[in-house]
Amino acid sequence: MISKKIEKDTESKILEAAKRVFVQKGLDGARMQEIADEARINKALLHYYFRSKEKLFMTIFKVELNNFFPRLIPVLLSKEMTYEQKIRHFVEEYIELFLRNPFLPAFVLREANRNPEMIAQFITESGINAEKLKDVMKVLSHELGLSVNEVLHLMVTTVSSCIFPFAGKPIIEQVLFNGNEGDYQKFLSERKRYVADFMIYFLKGRLK
Repeated sequence: MISKKIEKDTESKILEAAKRVFVQKGLDGARMQEIADEARINKALLHYYFRSKEKLFMTIFKVELNNFFPRLIPVLLSKEMTYEQKIRHFVEEYIELFLRNPFLPAFVLREANRNPEMIAQFITESGINAEKLKDVMKVLSHELGLSVNEVLHLMVTTVSSCIFPFAGKPIIEQVLFNGNEGDYQKFLSERKRYVADFMIYFLKGRLK
């Protein structure tokens, strides 16, 4: 009988190994045997924990969402932070999520078109629902002196600015950086400051 601690440790080891393989190969290019080899376990044991690479990928996605949103929402609702601090925190957390998991944006975009109900369900299970989002919008609307609709556009624009460089990696890395992975990674890290600066500069102009 396998103890719960051993099962938990093995599952964590598999998830970390799968992340490394997904970073290198993406979802379509990854193979279960490669993940088993990376985790230093046999393929049969891998299938015991996760029946398919899709199920494994979904688990990683859910774990990351469950770690991400619960940390982010209290910051956006905070009365102790300025809007500049909130924007910088929001952008940094979002980009760090994808720096850790650069394979996620393409997966989310694909699944959002193929199975939007599933993505919506995962987000809801991570603690985000319509009521909580309305609370965030109201707080930011009051704090910024903008309409709720303007806040919605602001948030979507900010999120898009964070996600696109990851989702558009094949174009950005090859065209803008001539295939240089190091330069591309440096660009991604710099986005944390540039996206936040741009949004703050925009808001300062609107709030004068």
